[in-house]
Amino acid sequence: MIDSDDQSNRQTIPRWLSIKESRLLGELGATSRAASPLQTGLVEEASHFLETEFNRSAERWLATNTLEDAEELIGLALLADRLDDPRAERAGLSLIEKASEDDARMNFVRRVLARNTNGEGDANLPVEEAQIRVEIAKRKRLLELNPRDALRLAESALLYANVGQRKSAWSLLRRALILRPDDRYVLRATSRFFMHVGDPDEALHFLNASDATLSDPWLRSALFAIQAASGRVPTGWRGAKSLLGDARFSSRDVSELAVQMGSMEYEAGSRKQAIRMLRRGAESPTENAIAQIDWVARHRADFKHAELNVDVSLSQEASAYSAYERSSWEEAVAHCGDWRKIEPFSARPAILATFIGCVTMEALDSAATIGAYGLLANPKNKTLLNNLAAVKALQGRFDDARHLIGKAQASLGEDDDDVVVIATGGLINFREGNYEAGAANYMAAIEKALAAKNRGLAFRAICYLSREVSRLDLSQGESLLGKIDSNLELATKRGFTIPKDIAVLRKQVADGVRVSAIKSQALASIGAVKWDDVIGDDSPRVLGDD
Repeated sequence: MIDSDDQSNRQTIPRWLSIKESRLLGELGATSRAASPLQTGLVEEASHFLETEFNRSAERWLATNTLEDAEELIGLALLADRLDDPRAERAGLSLIEKASEDDARMNFVRRVLARNTNGEGDANLPVEEAQIRVEIAKRKRLLELNPRDALRLAESALLYANVGQRKSAWSLLRRALILRPDDRYVLRATSRFFMHVGDPDEALHFLNASDATLSDPWLRSALFAIQAASGRVPTGWRGAKSLLGDARFSSRDVSELAVQMGSMEYEAGSRKQAIRMLRRGAESPTENAIAQIDWVARHRADFKHAELNVDVSLSQEASAYSAYERSSWEEAVAHCGDWRKIEPFSARPAILATFIGCVTMEALDSAATIGAYGLLANPKNKTLLNNLAAVKALQGRFDDARHLIGKAQASLGEDDDDVVVIATGGLINFREGNYEAGAANYMAAIEKALAAKNRGLAFRAICYLSREVSRLDLSQGESLLGKIDSNLELATKRGFTIPKDIAVLRKQVADGVRVSAIKSQALASIGAVKWDDVIGDDSPRVLGDD
């Protein structure tokens, strides 16, 4: 069983983009000093350039013998196809000897070596990571020449966040804040960083500490979004409304603020005000604003009829959800891949991609690749670890699946997360042929969900179990399908909307019911379960508010 990207409380939390992308977006305005042009590609593709840079890096490492220079040399060796060079090999050994076990650089070297020796893992992942790490090394030297470049510091922090080095990212952001505490780009990057690491209090602290937040719609939008996401009452509403009509700001400047305020008006029950503000935000929307408008449209039935001329295709996030709603599974996963490129450090596109892959059992290779990228910046994300484990199980890569589910079990999370992880253990066992253990896993997950009075989660576990059983035993599958249908009928009568993944699973159970010669004690034990006690018609609630 897997989790989706639960967007029950989406807000226009700022995107954290490169300086070039922010300039194109219109985010870099009067409050941000223009930075010197940056290289558009992380590494030029010309072979002679890579060869020259590799040799320079090798000479530098031989002279300094530092971990940083070893890291750069290994990255360039990978890009230049020079991993067999003795200098690169010695640099790798040096890093392994000196780096601590949990050092991100150590994991990078291991991924490179695994790819080089036996082709394991995603082939492109170490290459992209190498590009980022080489760019980090180049930024270090640029910052040594100009250590007071606050924008470059904040942008360099983004690169560290992309490879999961949060301490290094915060170190650079702290320096940027000291230099330019009121800069729009620096403050939005900082607030997004702290939301990424789960610390909204710190994000609000730096926004509230700056006078610029009161007069800048880009910063006020970030403030409102974080307040709403963390359950706080918005402050300075009247002043924010005045910014929407301020002639100094373009429609693009106020786009995210207007959309954020419209979302909050909807939450407060003021539909007319909400639609008025959403329309204001839709005049020249940012990609983030489009994604927020799309989210409101999917969660507010009375908003779908409002005429907003918003091109959903301009937001990869919105496009991913649109394709999902249309059951265009491969397209949805592909959009998740493009969404990931906007914010490589975010776990959300990877969680959605792996969720789609596991529910539909389609686009598994693409989902696995996106999931692996997501883990690069979020190695302890319990939901992502769990989802990727399920993808690997469906691919038949059981060693990878068990490695990932073990990490998921060791990661912190809510009780509901533990239910999902236990159920995914059932999926792995079933797909590997351990039917009795798989049935025990699923039943343990169902019982744990029922003990927590989460009947919706229990029902989901039953649906996933039914999908596995229907592949093996005709009569058992038909029996379970009947139970699922009776409960869905009851839920519909009570006004519940059947979640799309449940509908997909139900169809898979129906399609998968077939005669099978596989009989086992595990299936016999499943037959002994009193299903009426689990999903009986007298249950007050069958599906949760998904």
